[in-house]
Amino acid sequence: MITDLFVVLLAALEVWAMPLDIEADYLEKNGERVTARGNVIVTGDDLEVRANYVVFDQASFDLWATGDCYVKEKDTESRASTLHFNTRRNDLFLEDGSLMTYAEPLNISGRLIRRYGYEYYVGEDIRYTTCLSDDPDWSIRAGSIEIPVEGYGSLKHARLQIKDVPVLYLPYLWYPAKLERQSGLLFPEVGHSSDMGYHYGQPLYLTLGDSMDMTLTPHWLSKRGLMLAGQLRYRLDYENKGEIYIEALHDEKGNEKMEGGLLEYIPTERWYLKAKHSGGDLNWNINLVSHEDYFRDIGTLYSDSEDPISRDASSDDLETLISRASWTKSGNGFTVGLSSQWKQDLTLKGDDKTKQEVPRLKLRMAQKDIPYTPLKCTAELSSVRVYTLDWISALKNDAMAEVSLPINIAPYINIRPYIKTLYRDTNLTENTAGYKHYNHTDSWVWEDKPYDRDEYTEHWQQRGISLTSTLYSPRFLGGLYHQITPSATWSYKSRLEGNLKATDPVYSREIFPDLLSGDAWGKEYDTTLSLANDIRDENGNALVTFNLSRSYDNLTKKWDMFDATLKINPVSWVAIEHKNKFSRVP
Repeated sequence: MITDLFVVLLAALEVWAMPLDIEADYLEKNGERVTARGNVIVTGDDLEVRANYVVFDQASFDLWATGDCYVKEKDTESRASTLHFNTRRNDLFLEDGSLMTYAEPLNISGRLIRRYGYEYYVGEDIRYTTCLSDDPDWSIRAGSIEIPVEGYGSLKHARLQIKDVPVLYLPYLWYPAKLERQSGLLFPEVGHSSDMGYHYGQPLYLTLGDSMDMTLTPHWLSKRGLMLAGQLRYRLDYENKGEIYIEALHDEKGNEKMEGGLLEYIPTERWYLKAKHSGGDLNWNINLVSHEDYFRDIGTLYSDSEDPISRDASSDDLETLISRASWTKSGNGFTVGLSSQWKQDLTLKGDDKTKQEVPRLKLRMAQKDIPYTPLKCTAELSSVRVYTLDWISALKNDAMAEVSLPINIAPYINIRPYIKTLYRDTNLTENTAGYKHYNHTDSWVWEDKPYDRDEYTEHWQQRGISLTSTLYSPRFLGGLYHQITPSATWSYKSRLEGNLKATDPVYSREIFPDLLSGDAWGKEYDTTLSLANDIRDENGNALVTFNLSRSYDNLTKKWDMFDATLKINPVSWVAIEHKNKFSRVP
């Protein structure tokens, strides 16, 4: 016997064509049995066992272990105070332990857990869940469990828990223990509100292949009737995924007086459609409702943590419902995009005056070198059809070309002078609000045109220069450093068909049709000073950011207010941001 001496012995044991290596502080071989004590590590093909004490029988392929036992197999991890493992049959017995499988999520912990091969699980006084975290969102505690993989499992004296709070007790629970998704009934949805009354929904889950499923849910609303909802989900590949959701109700309160809404009466029919797809070149997010008061009345039963529309959404959060679709393709420094946007204004009765963009075409050239010169250039073209249902239809075209001369004075100073030419036009194909009837006559006459002309064209030019420097402090507190970025920019923008008066920079807005956001152009002559401060970690991530900037308007000879932003982002899941505007004048 060897005592008070650290000994490492590697015993290559042929175990059913699988060698096991045993490493320990103390190791002894007696016939077919190997005994190991102290920091025992047993390794083999897709197998690792750690414990304080291990006995292995080469004849029966049985391994007994005790003391902080840990077993790692392919896609499986187990922990226990005591375990018995047969390396040939893969039978595993755990006392006061836990077992997790990752390929098909399974998390079992309890007093006794037995696994026969990889196909049959039995346990006593256990906790079962498919969440792999140490603190699962939900779990089932049971006196006993039996899980035949690809069969039907059973639990006795089962208690459903949300976190650590029990919410439901079942003396017996029978469920499918299939590796593949199975069609069937999901947990019912129960609730109550003053608008819909008592609510009961029973989801039916249907598998439609490996990459598609559907949930059909009839909802009984005691005050409103039967609402039908359906959700189809699909995934085409790793990136491309989407869903289609529809809910519809023949409202029993239809034609009753509407309170707190835009409509005078509650509509008889109500429906909501959502369809979204993400990934790849083509993406869309469609949101349509049957009427403006849809979310002010019952709301929607659709719920998605990544989507702002949920049953808790208020009318203030949904002033405009926007549907978008876009196709984008890039290559060789060029990007072409085709998109459309449709808005439903939920603050006004009717969508007649809501401006829609169907479609918009955009072509952009990324910054490129001009051959045989130090100059760089970029350009962009776009065309969009804007229209409303009642009074206007227009085709808007925009073009931009920019030439710049970036200068780097190593290693800290960057100077970038540029000149930019902008062109835009608007061609109105419909420019009237319709007919208007005068009470003193029976005749109908056209209203005045909203715009004087049907064609507008403008050329603008913008010139500017930016000066930026970046300074770094020495490292401190284990790798942190301070980055300071002062910058100054000067820009001048004016219309080429004649400069505007310095005292009247808004004159162009009265001429050119202001149809979409960003159409309100005016003469600009600004100087902006800014100072950015960042505390960054050793990987360059900004933990604290403080930006301060102020602009001087050379047209009005006045300084604008200070803009200050403070952002604290100590870890990836916490961000605190504060913005403020202030001036030196009280």
